Amino acid sequence: MWIEPEDEARLVRLRSLSAAEGILSVYLPIEAGQALHHGYVPALMDILRDAREAAASDAERERIEAESERVLRYVREEYMPAGRTLVLFASGPRDLLEPLRIQLALPALARFRAKPFLAPLDAAMEDEPRVAVAVVDERQARIFVTFLGELESRQKMADAVPGLQRQGGWSAFKYERDRLHHIEEHFRHVAGVLVEQHRRLPFKRLVLGGTDENVEAMRDALPEDLRRAVAGTFPAEMFATDSDLVQAAIPIAEAAERAEEVALATEVRDRAMAGGPAALGWEETLQTLAEGRVHRLALAARHLGTKEGEKALALAWDTDARVEFLRGEAEAILDANGGIGALLRY
Repeated sequence: MWIEPEDEARLVRLRSLSAAEGILSVYLPIEAGQALHHGYVPALMDILRDAREAAASDAERERIEAESERVLRYVREEYMPAGRTLVLFASGPRDLLEPLRIQLALPALARFRAKPFLAPLDAAMEDEPRVAVAVVDERQARIFVTFLGELESRQKMADAVPGLQRQGGWSAFKYERDRLHHIEEHFRHVAGVLVEQHRRLPFKRLVLGGTDENVEAMRDALPEDLRRAVAGTFPAEMFATDSDLVQAAIPIAEAAERAEEVALATEVRDRAMAGGPAALGWEETLQTLAEGRVHRLALAARHLGTKEGEKALALAWDTDARVEFLRGEAEAILDANGGIGALLRY
């Protein structure tokens, strides 16, 4: 899993947390085999120094220094390296020191704000979204949730639905009407389970498997937000293996993700060339980022880890811009126009 179950519960709590005294959020990349004190502590000290230098006042600098000491003490005395990134949230006045062990590689940074700084996590999850798969027939359903190539959850369910009635007449008509009612209830039951899964493990894409008739009935039973999340459908048998079902569904979700990226790259390019509220190229995009005008930043994935890319990301996260990393055809569209662009708020 990309995050431990207990850490995911912490993340949910952090999203609703606010502290007038300020919260220090720290992202520390973890490299396998690196010695704790010879590697992570000096890197952490550099990150914290940058945060102190960015302080808006002496009082804020003092608060950052106090929280920095708590963070350094934790890494020196308690932390055992795990995952790809250690994320720490610290606020002494709130008695807060929350570590998250993340299986995603995130940039090194620190921010001091009234709320936990979660933008890098959100951008990474947007780039590699969680996918749900629901394979259904008239009586049964198999539901999977997958993230970063790993199966996070699997569930089987079945409802009591009368079988087909062969004889005719009025009683057969009533029997069939009752059977269809049970089938509708079954799909509503599956929809309810998907709603609960989405609450517990929020997914961006949903792929439906089964016969054409059953996947359409399933789609109709979904609430509007989950209906919009449907990336596509595929023919599936209920007896297929978990692996076969997931492997058939994931390319459908990935194709939907790439199509959305192409639409974004095209919109950025076309709006900018028409003189609309968009920016293209490094100079223009960085300027609009610095002005806080960017609503959605589109960045070609090959610029991740570069000095220019890190600067753009830092500006985007500091101004609450949504970040999208583009690959494939979308990346080519953006590369033909500088490799970066944005949709603007105004």
